[in-house]
Amino acid sequence: MKPDYSMIDTIKSLRFEGMSFGYSSERRIFENVTCEIPVDRIVMIEGERGGGQSTLLKLIGVLMQPHSGAFLVNGLNTTHMSFEEFLPIRRLISYTFDYGGLFANRTLRDNLTLGLLYHKSLSFDEANEQAQRMAEHFGFQRQIDERPAAVSGGLRKLTCVLRSFMMNPEMLVMDDPFMGLDTESATKVINIIHERREAGQMKHVFFTSRDEFWPKKLGYDSLVLESGAFKFREKSKLTGAA
Repeated sequence: MKPDYSMIDTIKSLRFEGMSFGYSSERRIFENVTCEIPVDRIVMIEGERGGGQSTLLKLIGVLMQPHSGAFLVNGLNTTHMSFEEFLPIRRLISYTFDYGGLFANRTLRDNLTLGLLYHKSLSFDEANEQAQRMAEHFGFQRQIDERPAAVSGGLRKLTCVLRSFMMNPEMLVMDDPFMGLDTESATKVINIIHERREAGQMKHVFFTSRDEFWPKKLGYDSLVLESGAFKFREKSKLTGAA
C-alpha cells in the first residue's frame, strides 16, 4: 500500500542511503554515502573550503536530489515523491541561502510573506502583520516596502534569514547565516532560534558558517565532512559515520 504522505506532520529521521552527488561526471563530491543525519539538535556542517558543505545543506533541505541513492525522511524516499506528495514535508523545512535568494522585483515585505501566502498558512493581512512585527523587532520597518536593490547588503542578507523564520519551520537549514549581519541582528537571530527551540517549534537546525564567533553563541554539534565521508561530533565526543 502506498504511504499517505499527507499525514506527515513532523520530521523524525533523516538518512542517506548509497547517496552519490557531483556537479560533473569527473568530480563526485559524495560517493555511495550511507548514514543517519542527526536530528533534534543544532548541527554545524564543517569541513575544508570547497568540501561540499553548502551542497550537503541543499541535499538535506531537499533543494537538490542525489544523482544516485536516496535521501529518506521518516523512512520515505524523497526521490520518488511527486511535488504534491512532498509538499507536507516542504512545509516543515525552511532554507536560507548564503547570498541572493530575494526576488528583486518584490519589496522586502513581499519577500518575507511569500511562503506564508504560497502555502496559504495565513491570510494576506495576517502575513503582512507578521512581517511588520518582524521588521519592527529588527528595526527596518521604514524600509520594509523598499525593493532589495534600494537597501544595504546587510539588510538584504537579514531579510533572507528572516524569511526562513516566517513559516515557523520545524527544520531550519541555513547557509552561512551570520556573514554580513551586524552584532544586534545576529544576536536577535540567535535568540529567536533558542526561543523557538525551547518552545519545541524549531527542532532541527543545520547550518554552515565562515564566522567563528556567532556559532559559539548559538551552540552546536558538528557534522564534519572529510574526503566525502561524514563524521558526527557531539560536543567533545567523536563518532564515525560513512
